[in-house]
Amino acid sequence: MHQTIETTEFFLASYLYSEGITLTGHSRDGKRSTFTFSGEGVNDLALSFYNETANTNVATFAKSIRQLKSIMYGTTTIQPSNDYERNITRSTS
Repeated sequence: MHQTIETTEFFLASYLYSEGITLTGHSRDGKRSTFTFSGEGVNDLALSFYNETANTNVATFAKSIRQLKSIMYGTTTIQPSNDYERNITRSTS
Protein backbone atom coordinates (compact mmCIF):
# COMPACT_ATOMS: atom_id res chain seq x y z
CA MET A 1 0.00 0.00 0.00
CA HIS A 2 1.29 3.46 -0.96
CA GLN A 3 1.85 5.54 2.17
CA THR A 4 3.12 9.03 3.00
CA ILE A 5 4.95 10.14 6.12
CA GLU A 6 6.20 13.53 7.27
CA THR A 7 9.00 13.76 9.82
CA THR A 8 11.31 16.27 11.46
CA GLU A 9 13.55 13.48 12.77
CA PHE A 10 16.73 13.66 10.71
CA PHE A 11 17.95 10.10 11.31
CA LEU A 12 14.53 8.62 10.54
CA ALA A 13 14.55 10.62 7.30
CA SER A 14 18.06 9.34 6.53
CA TYR A 15 16.97 5.76 7.19
CA LEU A 16 13.90 6.02 4.97
CA TYR A 17 15.96 7.61 2.20
CA SER A 18 18.61 4.88 2.49
CA GLU A 19 15.86 2.26 2.14
CA GLY A 20 14.77 3.71 -1.19
CA ILE A 21 11.64 5.53 -0.04
CA THR A 22 11.01 8.50 -2.33
CA LEU A 23 11.61 11.93 -0.84
CA THR A 24 8.65 13.95 -2.10
CA GLY A 25 9.20 17.16 -0.19
CA HIS A 26 11.34 19.22 2.14
CA SER A 27 10.50 22.42 3.96
CA ARG A 28 12.42 24.48 6.43
CA ASP A 29 11.03 26.66 9.21
CA GLY A 30 13.90 28.44 10.88
CA LYS A 31 16.28 25.71 12.00
CA ARG A 32 13.73 22.87 11.69
CA SER A 33 13.52 20.79 8.52
CA THR A 34 10.51 18.66 7.65
CA PHE A 35 10.89 15.79 5.20
CA THR A 36 8.01 14.11 3.37
CA PHE A 37 8.36 10.57 2.03
CA SER A 38 6.01 8.44 -0.05
CA GLY A 39 6.18 4.79 -0.97
CA GLU A 40 5.29 1.22 -0.23
CA GLY A 41 5.81 0.14 3.37
CA VAL A 42 7.00 3.50 4.68
CA ASN A 43 5.01 3.13 7.90
CA ASP A 44 6.50 -0.34 8.53
CA LEU A 45 10.01 1.04 8.04
CA ALA A 46 9.32 3.91 10.44
CA LEU A 47 7.97 1.45 12.99
CA SER A 48 11.07 -0.73 12.69
CA PHE A 49 13.22 2.39 13.16
CA TYR A 50 11.40 3.36 16.38
CA ASN A 51 11.38 -0.25 17.64
CA GLU A 52 15.15 -0.42 17.10
CA THR A 53 14.78 -3.43 14.78
CA ALA A 54 15.76 -1.59 11.57
CA ASN A 55 18.62 -2.93 9.47
CA THR A 56 20.29 -1.04 6.63
CA ASN A 57 23.56 -0.83 4.75
CA VAL A 58 25.85 1.51 6.69
CA ALA A 59 27.47 3.00 3.57
CA THR A 60 24.07 3.72 2.04
CA PHE A 61 22.88 5.25 5.31
CA ALA A 62 25.95 7.51 5.49
CA LYS A 63 25.40 8.58 1.89
CA SER A 64 21.77 9.38 2.70
CA ILE A 65 22.88 11.56 5.61
CA ARG A 66 25.15 13.55 3.28
CA GLN A 67 22.42 13.88 0.64
CA LEU A 68 19.79 15.10 3.10
CA LYS A 69 22.22 17.59 4.65
CA SER A 70 22.85 18.95 1.16
CA ILE A 71 19.10 19.38 0.71
CA MET A 72 18.73 20.98 4.15
CA TYR A 73 21.48 23.50 3.61
CA GLY A 74 20.52 24.36 0.05
CA THR A 75 23.37 22.85 -1.95
CA THR A 76 21.21 20.27 -3.74
CA THR A 77 17.76 20.37 -5.29
CA ILE A 78 15.16 17.71 -4.52
CA GLN A 79 14.78 15.17 -7.29
CA PRO A 80 11.80 12.80 -7.61
CA SER A 81 13.85 9.69 -6.84
CA ASN A 82 16.69 8.39 -4.70
CA ASP A 83 19.04 8.17 -7.70
CA TYR A 84 22.03 9.91 -6.13
CA GLU A 85 23.77 10.47 -9.48
CA ARG A 86 20.80 12.52 -10.76
CA ASN A 87 20.83 15.04 -7.90
CA ILE A 88 21.78 18.43 -9.29
CA THR A 89 24.19 20.68 -7.42
CA ARG A 90 23.27 24.35 -7.55
CA SER A 91 25.95 26.69 -8.81
CA THR A 92 27.23 29.14 -6.24
CA SER A 93 27.96 31.88 -8.74
